[in-house]
Amino acid sequence: MFYFIAQAAEPVINGLDVVKAVDDFYQHAWLMLTVLFALFGSLIVIVMPLIMQRIQSSSFNKAEKRLKDEIEQIKKTTQESVQETIESTRREIDEIQKDLVTQIDNKTRLNRGEFYSILARLFSFGFGQHNAPCICHLVAASEFAFLKHYGHVTEELDLAISTEFSIHVGPGRVESKIRKEAESFRAKLLKIIDEIGEILEAQGVKDQFSEQLAKVRDTCTHGELIVDNP
Repeated sequence: MFYFIAQAAEPVINGLDVVKAVDDFYQHAWLMLTVLFALFGSLIVIVMPLIMQRIQSSSFNKAEKRLKDEIEQIKKTTQESVQETIESTRREIDEIQKDLVTQIDNKTRLNRGEFYSILARLFSFGFGQHNAPCICHLVAASEFAFLKHYGHVTEELDLAISTEFSIHVGPGRVESKIRKEAESFRAKLLKIIDEIGEILEAQGVKDQFSEQLAKVRDTCTHGELIVDNP
């Protein structure tokens, strides 16, 4: 009889074991799931800040590099602009200085030409040596030629041609020495004539003055050597 009761109760016991086993499985599974969630949460708490920091650091480095590149580009552009401004200003100053020097030089040459032209006229009235008017007219012609004042060049050359060119030797002076000085002086006059010709040739107008230059050269070449009476 007990055997039959035991046989009848065995399925019930086995069923309870199954329910217990299932309950234990679910409890274990929830425990594992909870542990996994806890681990995952811990990883998120630990790893996410690191990832965010990494992302922020990378973004910051990129932004910093971009900012540095922009600053360098601005510096380069600014330096180039400043350098270009400096060079432009320097060129303008050089041009102004060049123009100013040219104006001063031209004014000086004009004054020099007018001075020697007046001086030649004074010497023509007997103030100074006999050959002084000729050289003064030539110096004036040289200055006017440089300034392209061709009307004055023509006038001064004509006056030089019409001027008596002679070397006067005072009484008691050694004639050979005077002749040597005269030839040296004559060479200087011929050099001035050549310089006038070179200036006019560079300006492309020498042909207009070729006849006058030839005449004044002939005047200076054939000047007399006159011995003054005591």
